[in-house]
Amino acid sequence: ERLNRLTSITWLAQLIHHPYSGGDALLPFHAEVLGAIMTCISDGEVEIRLVAERTNHDLLTLVRDTRGSFKLRSLLDTLTGELLNKDDVPTKMASLRWINMLMEKRKGDMADYIHNLL
Repeated sequence: ERLNRLTSITWLAQLIHHPYSGGDALLPFHAEVLGAIMTCISDGEVEIRLVAERTNHDLLTLVRDTRGSFKLRSLLDTLTGELLNKDDVPTKMASLRWINMLMEKRKGDMADYIHNLL
């Protein structure tokens, strides 16, 4: 099982940077990719956690810097699920960093969702 988790998170890390299927091409799937990454942020294996943290940072940067459009609802559903259903601090902190970035990037659009976050 450890090998499966490490392989999966490593594959996602590489996919984010892939010249054809990574970058903005991932925008329609960003919530699903984020959910998979969040699952590994508090993994019991140090190596998996480190890859997950780096991959989370890379995906956050990709979404922050994109000029492409993406749906806030699916991202926020993933993030609020992580906040409400996980007990570990690293996953909650990662979710809050995402929400902070989304507030900075799309402040006007986030106003529609702020009541759900509070």
